[in-house]
Amino acid sequence: MDAPLLGAGWRFATWLPSLAILVWAIASAPWRSWLGDPERQHVWLGSVVLALAVWAMQAGLTPGLSFHFLLATALTLMHGWQLAIVGIAIVLTVLCVMEPSYWQAWGMYLLAEGAVPVFFVGWLHRLVQRRLPLNYFVYFFVTVFFGSMLAFNLAGAARLLLLAAAGALPAAQLADEWLVFLPLMSFGEPFLNGIVLATAVVYRPQWVASFDDRLYLAPRKPDAP
Repeated sequence: MDAPLLGAGWRFATWLPSLAILVWAIASAPWRSWLGDPERQHVWLGSVVLALAVWAMQAGLTPGLSFHFLLATALTLMHGWQLAIVGIAIVLTVLCVMEPSYWQAWGMYLLAEGAVPVFFVGWLHRLVQRRLPLNYFVYFFVTVFFGSMLAFNLAGAARLLLLAAAGALPAAQLADEWLVFLPLMSFGEPFLNGIVLATAVVYRPQWVASFDDRLYLAPRKPDAP
């Protein structure tokens, strides 16, 4: 975590929008339907536990330069952006309880590696639904695979910009070390999200809020003679 690299002003500047986004997510989340569906609650809690395990496994390079998969695409497409934000906030809070020094970077991580990929995936999903055919392969190859790869890179770029703007690390070091590994790591993100979503769609399509099997798996009408 990059808490020691950010000054007090930058920590405060990242906490404010992060808390605002979290409050927005909590206030607009579909709690009424969620509380009335125990299965949905269990799936969401299981997703949060899986995300916690994924976030806890980091590959560190130098101080401030570490990588971990996000699983933000799966959280967003399965549960909606509000519950994805709340879930990532819980993951970060648990990590901060385990290591109290992480609290200083809580706002930066929720902003860069929570809000950025979650909002991007939600926007891309709506765009694909409007502009492309409602097809199983379009959903997985465009929204899930391509979307999660872009979301991972955008999250890394957001974190990179925050560190660079704060003067936490020299720009040359960021470019030489992080920009080399970020695109390489991004190839693993779509496979992780793809496995989670493909398994859910095959066995329990009702667990994936963004996937309507009546639309994506509807039989095609035979061509007219």
